[in-house]
Amino acid sequence: MEKVKRTLDRYPQILPLGIVVFTLCGAVLIYIATARTVHLEINGSERSLRTHARTVMAALRDGGVTLRDEDRVQPSASEKLIPGMTIRVQNAREVTIHTGGEIEKVLTTESSPENILLEAGIRVFPGDQLDVTTWFEDSSGVQVPKHPLSVQLHPGVALEIVDSGTSIPVRSAAVTVGEVLWDAGIILYEGDHVEPNPGASVSAGDVIEVVRAQPLVFEMDGEVVHTRAAGKTVGEALVKSGIALTGMDYAIPEVDGPIPGDGRIRVVRVRENILYEMEPIPFGTVYQPAEALELDTLEVISTGSYGVMAKRIRLRIEDGVEVERSVDEAVHVIEPKPRVVGYGTKIVIRTLNTGSGTIEYWRAIPVYATSYSPCRSGVEDCYPLTASGRPVARGMIGVLRSWYNQMRGWPVFVPVYGAGSIEDIGAGFANKDWVDLGFTDDNYEAWHSWTTLYFLTPVPPLDSIPWILP
Repeated sequence: MEKVKRTLDRYPQILPLGIVVFTLCGAVLIYIATARTVHLEINGSERSLRTHARTVMAALRDGGVTLRDEDRVQPSASEKLIPGMTIRVQNAREVTIHTGGEIEKVLTTESSPENILLEAGIRVFPGDQLDVTTWFEDSSGVQVPKHPLSVQLHPGVALEIVDSGTSIPVRSAAVTVGEVLWDAGIILYEGDHVEPNPGASVSAGDVIEVVRAQPLVFEMDGEVVHTRAAGKTVGEALVKSGIALTGMDYAIPEVDGPIPGDGRIRVVRVRENILYEMEPIPFGTVYQPAEALELDTLEVISTGSYGVMAKRIRLRIEDGVEVERSVDEAVHVIEPKPRVVGYGTKIVIRTLNTGSGTIEYWRAIPVYATSYSPCRSGVEDCYPLTASGRPVARGMIGVLRSWYNQMRGWPVFVPVYGAGSIEDIGAGFANKDWVDLGFTDDNYEAWHSWTTLYFLTPVPPLDSIPWILP
């Protein structure tokens, strides 16, 4: 220690220099320790890289990787670098595109021929043909599949295939009729006819017609006949099979339709017969006033009688079975006579003692009574006024619309309920003479029973009275 002190006394400049050297070594060690390790995958080849870069782009630069605008980097070049991150780089390749006699070279990272063309602004449609070169020869002479080197587009043209009457629009880049049919998945069998012939060349708008020779099964006259024909329609198949339709005979499917896929055709033999029938004609009922009868009573004056109608009927018979009857002519041999019923128009005024006094009435009919109030009318909303514009309360009585139209304002009386007048319209019940008794919401009473509706005097004008209640 004494020796070191003597040395420092002799060479005082050594101490500052040592401090500097020690500091530099520490900084180097810290710099090395703070380096990040990331993984580079360049065109499928992987390696590791230690770097102090802060971003993906800086790391690639440290790794000696040069990027072009067309290259693909994942994550993005500006993204913050994270230790252990894998950076994938796909360098763009040069691909030659041939379209319509023109040649274009593009740089792309796409591997799909369709995407390469789309990236170049060229759309590929169904039916277009692509010729793709996807290999190169390495140093050992072995052909190794790689990404596309060239893509040649042969645009398809619009064509129509008519196969046994069925139209099939297609788009194809094929050169001949046979190739178009093959690309469309249409197989030709022995006896099939194709127009134009399969070796003919095609152009846009051409129609290729295929007429199939197919096994047919005819059902007719109680027999089943097996044969083959190449007609387009059922009618042609019948003619070529020597089967005739006469008179009203018809085929299923119809003769103008295409031959069915299963080849089964039914021939229906048709004949007609004429039949004559006598049929009764029902009589109606006529009502007429009868002054001697009291109101709301009926009396049969004449019973009426049926008429007779003669009909000529045409019978349609298919394969021996009647399938339809139609009337060719109908004549009334005897006219029906209506039944005549008299209805009473004699009004008799009567009195009735009630708990609230004696009433005088000119008509009384049994009715089915229900009750309602402004907010109990069978619907969600409240209706405070009647159809006549008066407030709904005790004494306001609703009836069928047909009654209301003739009886509005007429005074009436209902036992237990009391007096009132016809002021409102209700829905009513089928097959019932019906009334709806009004109440306020506060004094509402539930009614669901039969009772009697008395029409109070004075008697209204005779021309306003419905003699027969609808």
